[in-house]
Amino acid sequence: MPAVGEATYALMFRRMVWRLLLVSLLPLVAIGGANFYLFYRLNRSIVIDQHANALRSHRESIEAFLRNMTAMVSTLAEEYTLRELVAGNLERAFPVIQHQSGVFTDIGIIDSQGNYAKYIGPYDLSAKNYRDTEWFRQVVDKGVYISDVFLGFRGVPHFVIAVKRKEKDGYWILRATFSTDYFTKLVTARIGQTGETFIVNREGLYQTETRSGGALLAQSNFPDLTPHDDIRVRELDIGGTRYLCTSTWLSNPRWLLISRQASSDVYSPLRRSSFMGISIFLVGAMGAVVLAVAVAREQLQRVKKADKEKEALTQRLLVAGKTAAVGEMSAGLAHEINNPLATIDTLQTWIRDLTSTSPITEDDRKEIIDSAAKIAEQVNRCKTITQGLLKFSRRVETKAEALDLNRLLEELVTFSQTRARVENATVQTALGLLPRIVAPPGHLQQVFVNLLNNALDAVAGKPNGTILIRSRHTNGAVKVEISDNGCGIPPENLSRIFLPFFTTKPVGQGTGLGLAICYGLVQDMSGAIRVESRPGMGTTFVVELPLSPPPRLGRHDEMTTS
Repeated sequence: MPAVGEATYALMFRRMVWRLLLVSLLPLVAIGGANFYLFYRLNRSIVIDQHANALRSHRESIEAFLRNMTAMVSTLAEEYTLRELVAGNLERAFPVIQHQSGVFTDIGIIDSQGNYAKYIGPYDLSAKNYRDTEWFRQVVDKGVYISDVFLGFRGVPHFVIAVKRKEKDGYWILRATFSTDYFTKLVTARIGQTGETFIVNREGLYQTETRSGGALLAQSNFPDLTPHDDIRVRELDIGGTRYLCTSTWLSNPRWLLISRQASSDVYSPLRRSSFMGISIFLVGAMGAVVLAVAVAREQLQRVKKADKEKEALTQRLLVAGKTAAVGEMSAGLAHEINNPLATIDTLQTWIRDLTSTSPITEDDRKEIIDSAAKIAEQVNRCKTITQGLLKFSRRVETKAEALDLNRLLEELVTFSQTRARVENATVQTALGLLPRIVAPPGHLQQVFVNLLNNALDAVAGKPNGTILIRSRHTNGAVKVEISDNGCGIPPENLSRIFLPFFTTKPVGQGTGLGLAICYGLVQDMSGAIRVESRPGMGTTFVVELPLSPPPRLGRHDEMTTS
């Protein structure tokens, strides 16, 4: 495995932190967001329902009050005849109902011609005629009538309850006047900092004063004055301010009861709760960040320790693999070195024989010189073999560097020719034009020597055994194929050949580590290795390597952060 630099560890640390944050915060954000959305909608709905229920209750109390006042006036009209009321019963009854209700300012009896038959109150109205007024026509038509607020003859805002009483062939009207101050207090309800309740008639005129300065009989400019039976809750822009407006129509009289409150005031408790929830979430998120950093640091220390242990183990496996490969080549090497040694021994005997006679003839001298040259040739041959063996045994570098892969393959082929001759096999090459790649040379040498040894094992003892090494550049990577025409691999073993200690060789002839080491080294170089084989037809190992592998996180990181 290539040594992992500090930059790679820093990248690994950042990725672990982000993954831990995603794992911890995404569910928290999803659940918190859903809960916040549901909480906000539910509480908004509750607020709206509360406003609607409050206005419904307020409407019922106002309607009950008006019914009670109407009942008082109606009862008084039914209890006495016109003669009895004029004779003095009205003076006695009025203080009683005024004391009970506290809302009447005056009371009077008006005949069918619109003139007062009797008046009790603070205003001088005895000479007034009401036959042409709106309220008079309405009470004559309906029998009982509650008027809108109006100024009338007195020039003061007021409204009346009038009851028509038939008597013999005619009728008369008992009319009581309401105090608008008392009724305004009854209607007005304080809600929060900006809330108010008031009444407008069907023309939009204020029937009660408002906290925000709306005067009696002033135009309210409320946007919807169409009568409806339900309670409507909506948000409206009024005078540049957003209000939550709740409205409902009274049954009698047809007045619109309105409750309005600035939206900012209505939802301020909800916003405070939301702010508190968001604050708690942010504190939790900060805690998750701190925990993620702490966990990532701990995991990174474990990864560093595991990488060091793995690097040491890899080095030991490389040495063990090289030792095993040298062992597999030992027979061929011994045979290859034995031949020149035998030649050297024969030639040195021959030289001794030639130099035993004296004097040495010119022909013997030439023979001695020729024998010495042959000895030098055989020594160089042994030197080449031993240098190749030493080069292979010592080359265990794990540092990546730019190298010529074709040249490395040619060196390995030259080194393997010795064993190939022993096995009566030929090693051929078809190397394409390759760019330089960045990889550890010791790892590449280990991979391809193991694959060559496996190919030589496959063709051992087979006539016309052939091994072909091909290389080519494709799609930003290099591909090397090592093919043999040997015995092939059974299909049931193809899925297991890269497992450690799996081997099909006889006991004592294989360790089962070669292909496992190859697989691990190729993976560490961000490459891929695969095998194609048919029993009796041969085997092809394909190795694909990137020109410059990207920085990789070790398998420890993949396990700890997945």
